[in-house]
Amino acid sequence: MIEWYNYSWNDVVNELQSDVHRGLSKEKIEENKIKYGKNNTLSIKIKSGIFLFAKQMINLYVLAGMVIFTLLFYIREVRTAIILGMLVFLCVILHTIKDYKNEKNLMELEKITPKEAIVIREGRVQKIECEELVIGDIVYLERGDIVPADLRLINCEELKIKESALTGNNDIIEKYSTKIEDKEILLSEMKNMAFKSSFVMDGSATAIVTAIGENTQIGKITKDLLEGKCEKNVLEKNISSIINVLTVVFFIFSCLTLIYYFRNKESIKDYVYLISTGYLTIVSIQIILVIGIISLIVKRKMENWGVYFNGLSSLQRLSSTNIIFVDKVGTLTEDKMYVDKIYTNSMILENDSEQIEENNHNVDRILNIGLLCNDTKRDMNGEVVKGNLIDIALVNHGMRNSIDKKVLDREQERIFQIPYDTDKRIKTTLNKIEDNYRANVKGAVDKLLTRCTHIMKNGIEVEITDKDKTEIRNADLILSKQSLYVEGFAYRNFSYEPSINENIESNLVFVGLVGFENPIKENAQKYLHHCKSLAIKPTVITEDNKITAEAFGRKIKILNRNDIVLSGVEIDNMEDIELERYIERVGIYSKISSKNKWAISSIFKKLGYNLAVTGNKFTDSPSFRIAHVGVATGKKCTNITKKLGDIYIEDNDFMKLLSVIEESRKLIKLLKDEVRFILTIVLGEFVSLILPIILGYEPIITPIKLLLTNFITIILSSIYIYSQHENIKIKNYERVSIDKTIFKDFTSGMVLYGVFVGIISTLALYLGNKNSLALGIANAFIILNLSPIIFSNYFVEVKKCIKNKTSNLLFIINIIFSISIFSIIFNKNLLILLSSNFRNLTTVIIILVVQVIVIMFMKEVERA
Repeated sequence: MIEWYNYSWNDVVNELQSDVHRGLSKEKIEENKIKYGKNNTLSIKIKSGIFLFAKQMINLYVLAGMVIFTLLFYIREVRTAIILGMLVFLCVILHTIKDYKNEKNLMELEKITPKEAIVIREGRVQKIECEELVIGDIVYLERGDIVPADLRLINCEELKIKESALTGNNDIIEKYSTKIEDKEILLSEMKNMAFKSSFVMDGSATAIVTAIGENTQIGKITKDLLEGKCEKNVLEKNISSIINVLTVVFFIFSCLTLIYYFRNKESIKDYVYLISTGYLTIVSIQIILVIGIISLIVKRKMENWGVYFNGLSSLQRLSSTNIIFVDKVGTLTEDKMYVDKIYTNSMILENDSEQIEENNHNVDRILNIGLLCNDTKRDMNGEVVKGNLIDIALVNHGMRNSIDKKVLDREQERIFQIPYDTDKRIKTTLNKIEDNYRANVKGAVDKLLTRCTHIMKNGIEVEITDKDKTEIRNADLILSKQSLYVEGFAYRNFSYEPSINENIESNLVFVGLVGFENPIKENAQKYLHHCKSLAIKPTVITEDNKITAEAFGRKIKILNRNDIVLSGVEIDNMEDIELERYIERVGIYSKISSKNKWAISSIFKKLGYNLAVTGNKFTDSPSFRIAHVGVATGKKCTNITKKLGDIYIEDNDFMKLLSVIEESRKLIKLLKDEVRFILTIVLGEFVSLILPIILGYEPIITPIKLLLTNFITIILSSIYIYSQHENIKIKNYERVSIDKTIFKDFTSGMVLYGVFVGIISTLALYLGNKNSLALGIANAFIILNLSPIIFSNYFVEVKKCIKNKTSNLLFIINIIFSISIFSIIFNKNLLILLSSNFRNLTTVIIILVVQVIVIMFMKEVERA
């Protein structure tokens, strides 16, 4: 990559064979199109809703459902066919919507994609489609434009650009066209460049296109984002797999039944009726509806917490997290800083100590430099509305010492500023003081010292000695080891007004250091302890230098004996294989870039860890995509980051995140219990279907009965189980997943209970049949329809349910619906016969009581 910011704009224009006044010729445009390609950065091809719908339609259970739908029409069971078709269709729609939402979120990237650009070609100004731009095009920028490509600025008229889409920084950046000598600087420090998808907030400019398409900075980020493939709808996919396994069982059942009917020369209508019943019995599509309903309930509950997620799959992936990336500031420390210690006159001074007054000449100069070389903005009420934590800390310290930045700015007018960059790591402003001028400089201590020739001692400038420099470096080390963020302060006086092109950041007078404290949250260590109790390793990202980061890590006890701090510079100079060797020992990352974060996430994924990445900038999105789960956090989080993350938490609070992880683990365990509950009932229904046929009875279960039981009684029972989710007990380190292995997680008690339900329903059929077949069928249906209600208590604490109004209400509603279902299916005369036949009624009640006893016994065995 050519670093165009290191070239003068004349050299860039000549190198790219363009012309500032005439632009490119037609021939050159075509040549550059062939050579460099088109400006297609966001080659996002999302799958259409129709494609996703078709993909869901080829699921085995859906295809089987459509066959049964057709066969039911064939035997003129139109009402049952329509209900079944609607339910299968609803399941397909639910999964399609979830898939489409994930695809559609990527289209948020189009919001930062420019559509048109104003260029000069062959001496004529014209508006063209952004995609038609080529390398060497001369582009005009005006207020309100979105930068159409990566540009080297030629002329600027008070140009101000917001680069939040690219850098995550919401500040408005002033741009200029002068070449930059520094090497390997951050994008935010390339003041003579404008990057694609940035917003022109004010001013105008002429610029030349230096990069297009995937070679733009936003293109590289987008490429990383799209390449980071991580299965998002894990839960939905796994549920479909479980139901597809059951569908295979159904096909086997259908084939065996066909052989049976063929050998016995039974009618095709009876066969269709039986396999339709078999489909509704075996293929448990009600699981999808249950999880869909619970998802809506959980979504509403989480939103009340200030937590937003893209489907329960996001929570399932979060629940399996074993490593988590968090930012130090706002997570473990307060979102603020304050001045803690000051070094000047060869002394480290405690803030607000008597020594401060004794050294007031130097201390006041430090504070003046800190307030003048400061971009903090306040509203009419004095509240800070813009500024980094260091600048805000200096302003607040000034206010406590009766020095108002606004007053100081009026008295010492700012002429210009030289922004901070990573190579110099210092920032400078030139201010007018009466008839003279002063450069106020602050920044990294080591970089500042190399530019200092003098030092202020007791208000007097003297030449700086090697001894002075050694003392300053030692003080920097002492303050850093106290986990303070350290900045140096210096100045230079002028008797004339220097220009921005002069080397005013030389021959400086060193004044002192300030150590800023970023207060650790009161419960930070408790948070970390809780994090580790969840079997999650917390890894911190900080902007502190490596020494300060390590001191902080030891102080908060996030670093163990063998843990290390790794800096972004070290990562940049490491091969992936070397980074892989160290990565499991790193407790804190110091000054890492979004590219570093992406590389670390990739290695953790390769090593098989389930990594949760937190962030609030667009540049965090590639890491979100490749990590196991991406968590957007904080009120300052950009809208596009919220969309591209799996979960968004309004508060940048570590404990809130841990609570969500803990809650998600309970939820996934509950959902697993829900699936096991449904499959156990399904087993009972299957035995109830087959056993009477083996014993010579007609099938006692009909499709309409199963539809009412499976999609009313079972769903209400499932919601009843969910109503007790807060009482779920789970070991902190326990991680639960829902997939095809769920069939191995069935207890012998559950299997026996399913078989037991089938046997007792057949027994109820036999006993009732002594009076009439209709009474026997009614008996069997009562047992089957009430079994889900009874068995749901296996998964809850009954005593706690009794005290819970919601649980009681759901239980009562379920009983009422069960009675209503029975009334719908059976006629009035049968109801009278059932209630008047005391012996039969007693038998049914005894069988139900036996079920309750069996459930109680199963729970006691499980506890033991």
